[in-house]
Amino acid sequence: MQIKQCRFILNTLNRVAEKNKLPVKPRIHSRIFLDNTAASANPYTAEINLNKIFSLYIFRPLIKRIIKHESKHIEQYQIMARYFAGLSKNIDKGLNNFKGFILQKFPYYNWLEFNERFYKQTIAKDGVIKKGHPLFKKAKEYVKALRQYPDMSPFNDLEVLSEKGVKEMFKNKWHKKKLYKSNFLEKEARMAEKQKINNITMGSPLLSAIRPS
Repeated sequence: MQIKQCRFILNTLNRVAEKNKLPVKPRIHSRIFLDNTAASANPYTAEINLNKIFSLYIFRPLIKRIIKHESKHIEQYQIMARYFAGLSKNIDKGLNNFKGFILQKFPYYNWLEFNERFYKQTIAKDGVIKKGHPLFKKAKEYVKALRQYPDMSPFNDLEVLSEKGVKEMFKNKWHKKKLYKSNFLEKEARMAEKQKINNITMGSPLLSAIRPS
């Protein structure tokens, strides 16, 4: 990635984090995806991964929307972590429960390192979320939505293909896409794409061809 483009991506992330008042800013990396995913926000590592293809200069308007989308997911994960810590009345226990909740949903994250430091810094700055907190209800909605979040990984498609065949694989992909679009976490992230940051307006017909995650 060129230095100027790298600086552009980091500056965009900084502006989004400041606008959304994220207690801790996530790291962002460039990597290769096996499918049409533009980017993903990982709740386990608390990092944003950007598809190398969209690291090119010509995709700058799109990158801005992607970063706003994925930063919203990071904010959602921070709120969930604070919620689990509040329920447990113990930060370490709460984060361990949050980690277990993520692994139950996405067991393939187990080979990664859980970013406990990121979430502890988040809690240190914004505190835990207990019953009566303004974000308590929303945090519960986030947890429910993540529990219902479909497995969009290509590994899931390959598993269905090997067990049930091509027809069932495509039916599974269609069903997952429907669940993905209607998921509360995704609805909120798509709304976040539209916000203005430092008088920057977004818009790109290319967005319909790819999928922020």
